[in-house]
Amino acid sequence: MRNFNQGFTLIEVLVALLIFAIGMLGLAGLQVQAYQAASSAQGRTIATMSASHIFERMRANINGFNAGDYAYDSSADGLPAAVAACNTLAGCGGSANMAQNDLREWLLALNEGLPILNGDSATATTVNNDTRIIICNDSTPTFTTPAALGGGVNCDGLLNQWTVYIDWTDQREQAGFKIKRQTFTFVP
Repeated sequence: MRNFNQGFTLIEVLVALLIFAIGMLGLAGLQVQAYQAASSAQGRTIATMSASHIFERMRANINGFNAGDYAYDSSADGLPAAVAACNTLAGCGGSANMAQNDLREWLLALNEGLPILNGDSATATTVNNDTRIIICNDSTPTFTTPAALGGGVNCDGLLNQWTVYIDWTDQREQAGFKIKRQTFTFVP
């Protein structure tokens, strides 16, 4: 009598390979989602660290801060011009020039992590259309993701509460382009 349970048939092997291939495709999909999540987290981390840096610059130049010299909107203001010899307030020639220099250096540093400038740092004069940065006095900051870059920003000038809005279009999303927003508030 023959024993038919001695090994695998070709059909069993093909079914096993099919199940293995489907599992590998699932793992590849998870890798893509993990990459997208890591990219989004990286953008948020860069925005968080950069907001902290501009707040520290505001604290260091309190006269410029109180005068409103740090108010900024990338869609209207572009990249501030360089100020020569602006390593100290005395070298800058005043708090307004120091604020201008601080904003420029901050935007150039932010460009390293979130590409925000049209062109490279040496030739850029404007912030690209995929990013909008607003620094203003806003008593009711919005933390929700806007439908458009810069949407829902109030800038009412009340309560001496300054807010930094950094909106960018995340191009790594699977479902297409999505707007991301990081909102930070600062009370001196």
